[in-house]
Amino acid sequence: MFHINKAYEQIIHNLMELIYVLGRMVLAFSVSFLVAVLLAPMVIKYFKKFKLEQIFRNQKEVRNLATLHSPKVHTPTMGGIIIIAATLVGTAVAVRWNTQVAITLCNYLLCIAIGFIDDFAKIRTKNIKGMPGRIKLLIQLIASVGIIVALRHFPDFWERYTTMPIPFTHKYLTISSPILLAIFLFFVLAGTSNSVNLTDGLDGLAAGCTIPVLLFLAVVSIATGNAQIAAFIPCVSISGNSELAVICAAALGAVVVFLWYNAYPAAIFMGDIGSLSLGALIGIIAFLANHPFHLVIAGGIFVIEALSDILQVFCYKFCNKRRVFKMAPIHHHFELSGYHETKITVRCWIVSTFLSLLGCVGLYAFFR
Repeated sequence: MFHINKAYEQIIHNLMELIYVLGRMVLAFSVSFLVAVLLAPMVIKYFKKFKLEQIFRNQKEVRNLATLHSPKVHTPTMGGIIIIAATLVGTAVAVRWNTQVAITLCNYLLCIAIGFIDDFAKIRTKNIKGMPGRIKLLIQLIASVGIIVALRHFPDFWERYTTMPIPFTHKYLTISSPILLAIFLFFVLAGTSNSVNLTDGLDGLAAGCTIPVLLFLAVVSIATGNAQIAAFIPCVSISGNSELAVICAAALGAVVVFLWYNAYPAAIFMGDIGSLSLGALIGIIAFLANHPFHLVIAGGIFVIEALSDILQVFCYKFCNKRRVFKMAPIHHHFELSGYHETKITVRCWIVSTFLSLLGCVGLYAFFR
């Protein structure tokens, strides 16, 4: 009887903890949403006043695409500041601070700085080339090493983060070497930040595709942060991971409002400060939630965008300047094929939603 009572007490405790987390997620979303609603009109107004405009490639570089995007020439950029400010305020109000939260926000702030320097360089020089790519990658590599060094100071966390589940199987990938894990994390962070940056090429595309991914990451964070849910899936249980869901909720509230202004025809663009930092936020949460491989499914649109760009560059350089697509990333291929950008964007939203649901299905490894 004693054991039964103990079991019921544990169930009730976990249930109350889940309700508490969900309540704070609602608070984070609401605060972030309201901050973004108040901030967005002011940011758009002042950015237009100071002519912080998006820099586009010319007719010689992109041919017909320059004509298609000519109405967007005077649209302000760096609108990611709206997402950043609202996310940070919503998080600060609702989150319970722990190791995962500290690591997530430090990495987020670092990528905000990278994006700001990149955007500022482009606006100042009136050139599409901002911060050199190799410098961005070097900073992200240093950040990856720093995160792994930090996790090494917490033995309980370290053991859990070296073992990552593979979707639709009961198998795990174990990376016990700190050096190899740092390299793996680097690819996760660089891949997500740059793929979201590549996706941010049409009005509302990156923001709309990010929404279901954030919801997926919130589900994963709750699952790994709750011992009973983690045992049911099954996956590795990591104490404190539920707080990552609060950050996801805050980011979600900010992105929803930003999408209102970024949908076609866009009143403001995200800029590198928004896309690089948002991608990095997704990447670090997926890693800390211990499901980076599931992100490959849920964030499939970002993966496709990145692979299309890599394939185009590879074929052009090593296959006698042949082009697989009319232009990369792939959304520009569809645009030059005659599809209106709203149709491309909405269809990508639908696919992103489906892939995020598929990622959630992959959490429960019933395919043996």
